Amino acid sequence: MNQQPPTPPNAVELNLILAGLGGQGVIFMTRLLAQTWVALGHPVIVSETHGMSQRGGSVISHLRIGRSEAPLIQRGTANVLLALEADEAVRNLPFLRQGGHAFVNSENGLRPEVAGHLERLHIQLRSLPATSVAVEIGSAAIANVVLVGFAVAFPSMPLSIEALRETLGSIAPRGRELNLQALEAGYRAGCADGA
Repeated sequence: MNQQPPTPPNAVELNLILAGLGGQGVIFMTRLLAQTWVALGHPVIVSETHGMSQRGGSVISHLRIGRSEAPLIQRGTANVLLALEADEAVRNLPFLRQGGHAFVNSENGLRPEVAGHLERLHIQLRSLPATSVAVEIGSAAIANVVLVGFAVAFPSMPLSIEALRETLGSIAPRGRELNLQALEAGYRAGCADGA
C-alpha cells in the first residue's frame, strides 16, 4: 500500500502561476518560493514551460503547494498569479480561479479592456512598479524579488517574510544583501498598499 507522509499541521493548498519573459528571473522567483515552502515542510511540485528558447520569450512556472499529483495547473484553478510583465499577466489571467489574486510588475495596472474580466471573476489585482523599485535599489534584475516581497504582504500569499529571508541567504549568497533589500522594499510597498 502506498502511504503518503503526514500533512503538516499548518498545511497549505495553493496553486501559483509565475509568468514573465526570458531573462526577468521567473525561474529564480519560482525557486525562491518553492524552496521556502519545502523548508517549511510543505509538499511542492514545480513545472516550467518556456516559449522561445531565447531571452525575451514567455516563461511560465506552475507551482503547486500541498497534496497534488498533477504538475500543471488547469485554467481557472490558480489562486495566485505573479507576473513580471503586464502583457504576460494578461496572457495568463485565464489560469486564475474566481476570487484569485494577481500581483503584477506594472506602473499602471493592466490594460483597461481586462477590467470587466477581473470584475466578473472577482479577481483582486495589485500592481507595483517593481522594476522601478529595483533600479532605485541598484539593479533592474532584482525586480522579481521585489514582486515576491510585495505579494507576501497580502494574506493570499501565506508565507512569512522571515522564511523568505532565510531562503534567499541560502540560494543566492553572492547577491544576498541586494536581494534582501529588494525583498524588504517590496514587502514595505505591499504593507503600505494593503493598509
